Amino acid sequence: MNFLTPWFLAATALLVGPIIAHLIRRVTRDRVTFSATRFLETSPPQLQRRSRLQHPWLLVLRCLIVALLALAFARPFFRDRTVVPASAEVSQEVVILLDESASMRRAGLWNEARDRAVRVAETLRPGDRCTVLLASAGVTPLLSAEQWAQLPSGERVGQLRALLAQREPSWGPFYLDTSIESALEVFTDASRIVARQRLIIISDFASGTRVSGLAGRDWPPACEVSFERTSPALANNAGVQFLGWNESPSAPPQARIRVTRDHGAPPLRLSLQLRDGLTGQEIGAPQTLDLGAGETHLALVPLPADAVGPFEVALSGDSEPFDNRAWCVSAPPRVSTLAYLGGHPMDDPQHGPFYVSRALSSARDARVSLETLDPQGSGERLATASLILVDEPLRPALLTALRARVEAGAFAVVTASSTEMVETAAALAGETGWAAAASEKGPALLGQIDFTHPLFSIFADPRFSDFSHLRFWHALPIQLPGTSSSAVAARFDDGSAAVIESSVGGGRVITWAGEWSPAASQWVLSTKFVPWLQSLLERASGGPPPPLYAELTDAARLTHDPAARWRFAQDAADAFTASRPSRPGLYQLRDYSGVRWVALELPAEESRTDPLPLDTFEQLGVPTKSAAEVKNAGAADPSHALLDAAAIEIEGRQKLWRWLLIATVALLALESLVARALARWENVADAPSIPAGG
Repeated sequence: MNFLTPWFLAATALLVGPIIAHLIRRVTRDRVTFSATRFLETSPPQLQRRSRLQHPWLLVLRCLIVALLALAFARPFFRDRTVVPASAEVSQEVVILLDESASMRRAGLWNEARDRAVRVAETLRPGDRCTVLLASAGVTPLLSAEQWAQLPSGERVGQLRALLAQREPSWGPFYLDTSIESALEVFTDASRIVARQRLIIISDFASGTRVSGLAGRDWPPACEVSFERTSPALANNAGVQFLGWNESPSAPPQARIRVTRDHGAPPLRLSLQLRDGLTGQEIGAPQTLDLGAGETHLALVPLPADAVGPFEVALSGDSEPFDNRAWCVSAPPRVSTLAYLGGHPMDDPQHGPFYVSRALSSARDARVSLETLDPQGSGERLATASLILVDEPLRPALLTALRARVEAGAFAVVTASSTEMVETAAALAGETGWAAAASEKGPALLGQIDFTHPLFSIFADPRFSDFSHLRFWHALPIQLPGTSSSAVAARFDDGSAAVIESSVGGGRVITWAGEWSPAASQWVLSTKFVPWLQSLLERASGGPPPPLYAELTDAARLTHDPAARWRFAQDAADAFTASRPSRPGLYQLRDYSGVRWVALELPAEESRTDPLPLDTFEQLGVPTKSAAEVKNAGAADPSHALLDAAAIEIEGRQKLWRWLLIATVALLALESLVARALARWENVADAPSIPAGG
């Protein structure tokens, strides 16, 4: 048996304590005082040669507990029969993790990083193993340990230099935490025991580097991490990001642009220029910005009324152009037609259509065309309507035409203010047996709302889910038959249906139990009416519009179509390809929704180029070593270092100390039971006896 920390065996000297305690005779517990004893002096119990051990088995248990604790802290293990030859050359497992994120595109950084990787490789001995990994949002193996071992020792450095010459930084961010996790897997998969495991990270260590996953992670016992920082020639970088559109019905849209500066330079005068995204032609006059070190500025870049996108916003005035471009894409608003079948004019504030037209006039992502149709007409103009409002009974021919339009995908809203309108709603839903009865207890309230239903899901947040203040003075509760397949999205406080949605082919029929007017309810005057109606219009128009821009690493959010195809804007003559884009810019995306322009932006964290303090890694628990410690470790006895590494690995695999601690706990429990039993027995033996009949 061997010990990893044998100096803990010195704790066995504590065995003297229990032995001395058991040699001291027990003092009489019950003292009887006689009058004559007051003239005698008391004397403490003394140790005598012929003192007899008290409770020897209890002493054995206590000594065994102390011995097992000392043995556990000494970390024993049984050494394998693996023998390290005395002439063996010291071997080490080296992983070079090379940052190839977008911030490494700054002047001189990539060349310096490649040179540092080559210099590390030149210091390795023939028996060492080396793995070279390139890291960004993911990890790409450049040279594995097996390939390194197969190369002649004189050709390894040259091969690494040739491979690095073919690479350039990517456009992604640097996820250092997940990259280190991939690098440590190389140590786990090592096929033989080595004296040292070295992880060398070469990067600019910009403040945008993700390191949150390093906190609290486990590290191999023999691993040491060193950091090689590359520094830019000039520290005056500024970056630009597109944040979305600032749209107003009365003015052309404006692009919201954020410009950020690093902390390492005096104030810069920067310029923002809007350009055509396809031709690069400048549009309008540039904007001038003065930014101090570490400042952030939000700018609005107006678009000319007659300009057609996509657009590019270019930043100039700093020394690093890699993050000086942002792309702006906007889709033409969808045109949705609202058809009204009823007899009330749209400009009469006493009836519901007035409030419907006002609510949809400011609809987001859609332009609404309002059409008033005769409820006794033929229904030919329903073919283009996506949302139809019905508040009067329809003649059979028009009812048939409306149902056909709903089956084709349109949404119909029926305000059931009478028994005839309830029958109209049931006919549109293709059901029978709907019954209506006027409420007899005064104003009705919404007592139960299904916030998981699409009609009310926008109010699921507790901040917006309070409908208790809405009163319905002319509600017409509806009772559905048990065979109905319609879904009740909301009920009145008496349990009757208030809002019903029926699925009819590709469309929906929404029935409200009551009229939409200020005299009938507070619904059209409430703050919830406009977002509810606009959400319904969005559903009727085919759902929310597809996203048009995302960061490069989040390109998957632009489409969920597995058959999607991409084409770079500058390669318009080329065919669409299934390959995911690898650089920011404008793209044409073809998926199930058609072909549209999309923009992929540089990850925003790559513009945060201020240096990250290296002591951050020590605070996160990374096992770093200084250059002096590394030098001293290399000057140690090679065979001794190899044996120590083998001992650490063997002991960590066997973990005999765990079993010793379990045995110690078991003996402690047994010692407590034995000590308690002996104490009870002595108390009984020492108790005075009472004579019979006394």
